[in-house]
Amino acid sequence: MTDTVYIPEEDSFLLASCVIKYVKGKTLDMGCGSGIQGITALMNKNVTEVTFSDINSNALKYAKDALTEDNNSKSKKVHFIHSNLFENIKGSYDTIIFNPPYLPEDGLDNEVLITTGGKNGYELIETFLKQAKSHLNIDGQILLLFSSLSQKGEIDQIIKNLNYNKFQIGKELLFMEQLYVYQIKILTNNILKGQRGIVEVNGDVAIKRARNSHYDAQGEANFLVLLNKHNIGPKYLANTRDSLSMEYIEGQRILDYFADKDVTKKDILNIIEKVLVQLYTMDKLKISKLELTHPYKHIIIRNKEPVQIDFERCTYTNKPKNVTQFIQFLCSGKIAHIVKNKDIKIDAKALRELALKYKKDIKKEYIKEILSCIE
Repeated sequence: MTDTVYIPEEDSFLLASCVIKYVKGKTLDMGCGSGIQGITALMNKNVTEVTFSDINSNALKYAKDALTEDNNSKSKKVHFIHSNLFENIKGSYDTIIFNPPYLPEDGLDNEVLITTGGKNGYELIETFLKQAKSHLNIDGQILLLFSSLSQKGEIDQIIKNLNYNKFQIGKELLFMEQLYVYQIKILTNNILKGQRGIVEVNGDVAIKRARNSHYDAQGEANFLVLLNKHNIGPKYLANTRDSLSMEYIEGQRILDYFADKDVTKKDILNIIEKVLVQLYTMDKLKISKLELTHPYKHIIIRNKEPVQIDFERCTYTNKPKNVTQFIQFLCSGKIAHIVKNKDIKIDAKALRELALKYKKDIKKEYIKEILSCIE
C-alpha cells in the first residue's frame, strides 16, 4: 500500500467544478485524497456536513490539515473515517463524491493505489457503485469522475445493470484521454415510498431503506425472521444496519381484492379466516403490528393467500391488539359497502362484543365465533 497522497490534477479540478454546482445535504467524499472535493463541498450553502474517507491514513491527515486553513469547515459538521470504500461507513448520504483510481493495470506503475482501478480500469468503480446503493438516500446522488481509459461503455452498462440513472454533467479532453463526470441517481420508477421506509424493487427482491430517522431496519428484520417461522410476512433475505432485503410481494391490496368482480363470497371469507389466524398467532407471540385498523396497504392477496407486509412499527406488548384492530376494520364503513355487493352480512354489534371478550382472554376458539358473525 502506498502512503502517497494524490495531489489535485486536471481530473480533480474538473470534478470540483461540478461538485460546487451540484453537491447538497449530507455529503461523503469517498477516497478523499487531498480533500479537494470535500473542501469544495463545504463552500456550497446547501451542504450540511461532510465526511472525508480514504483507505490511506496519510490522505486523511493531509485533508484535515488543509481544513484547518479553511473557514468554511467551522460552521458545519466534518468527520474523518479511515475506510476501504464503504467498509467502515455507516448511514446514508445525500451526495457521495468519488474521484477513483481509474487507469487499467500497468506493471510499471508504482502508485497503483491512487491510479489503478483494476485490470481494465473500471473494476473498482463497479464495486463502488454496488456498495454505494446501501449508503445513498433515495433522492440522493453520486458525483463520479472517470476516464475514457476506464472503458466508458462498460461503466455505462454497469450503471444500467444496477438500476441507476446517469446524467453527464462534466467533460474535458486531455492529450491522451477524455474525462467524464456523471451525476448518478437511483431509478425511481421502481421505488415505493412509505412513512418511514423507502422500498426499491428489483425483480423478486424488495430492499427497504430508511426514509427518516424513525426507521429501524434491524428491528423490522428481527420481527420478520421470527414471523417467517409461522409463515407470516414476506420471506426475509438479508439485512444491514440501514437496509432490509426481503421477498417482493406482488398482488392486490385487501380491499381491491374484495371488490374484484371475479372474487367470490367464499374467497373473501377464506381470506378473512386466514388473516384472523395469522393475527391470533401474532397476539400469542405478544407482537402488535399497530397497522390493522387500516390494513389496506398492509395486507396483500397473492394467489388467494393473504400476506402481511410492513412490520416497521411492530412492538412487543402484554396487550396485543391485532385481532381486535382487524375487527374494527371489519366493522368499518370502508368494507361494509364492498362486502354487501358480495352478499356478505357483518354483524358489527356482535363483533364488537366478541372483541371485548377476546381482549380479556386471547383464545383461538374466538376465531370461529368471529367468523360466525360474518355470513
